[in-house]
Amino acid sequence: MEQILTKNYKIELSSINEWSLGEILQKDYPNSKIVIITDENSYNFCLESLLNAFPILEEAEVLQLPAGEVYKNLPLVEQILQVISEHNLSRNDLMINLGGGVITDMGGFMASIYKRGIDFINIPTTLLSMVDASIGGKTGVDLGSLKNQIGVFAEPKALFIDPKFLETLEVVQLYSGYAEMIKHGLIADANHYEELKKVRPEEVPGRLDLIKRSIEIKKEVVEQDFKEGGLRKTLNFGHTVGHAIEGMYLTKSPIVHGLGVAWGMMIEAEIAVELGILPKEDSNSIKEHILSVYPPLKLDSEELEEVMHLIQFDKKNKEDKILCALIDSIGNCQWDVEVGAELVRECVSNNS
Repeated sequence: MEQILTKNYKIELSSINEWSLGEILQKDYPNSKIVIITDENSYNFCLESLLNAFPILEEAEVLQLPAGEVYKNLPLVEQILQVISEHNLSRNDLMINLGGGVITDMGGFMASIYKRGIDFINIPTTLLSMVDASIGGKTGVDLGSLKNQIGVFAEPKALFIDPKFLETLEVVQLYSGYAEMIKHGLIADANHYEELKKVRPEEVPGRLDLIKRSIEIKKEVVEQDFKEGGLRKTLNFGHTVGHAIEGMYLTKSPIVHGLGVAWGMMIEAEIAVELGILPKEDSNSIKEHILSVYPPLKLDSEELEEVMHLIQFDKKNKEDKILCALIDSIGNCQWDVEVGAELVRECVSNNS
């Protein structure tokens, strides 16, 4: 078993049969009601394994949500909280979030606001949620096309990861998580980035070392700056542009989060070059690798304008100024770099 200790909880990375989840349930929640929040995919492919491994959960109430970012919104949160209230969950009860990033984001958010907070445990089932979304205490939902505009910081009581769940995924989901792993390398560990370049996303499930290292990077950054006052902002590299692209597609033909991040990193690396922060050869190398893995970005003039509109509302902005996290070398990142809208527009246009 691989165990990663954080300040307030532990992350177990191993076969489900080795998890200490059963001990935690018996010790800390012996008489508690338990609700499992999941989506249709994890319900079909992962829930049975969880219940077989931990029979104590057979009495839990399972709430199945529709899958997809388009459902990560307040109206659905209100519906689920109403159901939870009807089951009379108390502040001493427990929520288990079984699913990808949408489920861990929404589930953590619901647990943190229901009766001013009940305990929750995250069991991520996608690569994206394993290496990024379920770690760090960010929870929340989207507000229309604006990503993660409503939320709170709230940490789980524990986090359990079984890489075998990755075998149930469509390949596109591996590509989504791989982009966040690339980001971790670019902002904090050049060696990790170089190792990731040697593998295709399809090969990552067999590389526990790479998954663990990405988790460690996210954990190390978060522990130094939980509320995102400084260093944690480096985790937003690729996300100012990436979130806007993802938001633009949300009501048309939704894309996976990692694809938006991949395009965002490619564009923001070019922005860094134009600002004299990043050597052009590094930007070229990043672009070459991203385009060897992901399709090129293609925006028409109307889509470009919508992306620029969404960037203006990015939650990281301050006093109407666009603020980005930009790398100054492979493995190091600056934050709160002010970028002019016209430069952003130029670089988005150059890459689409």
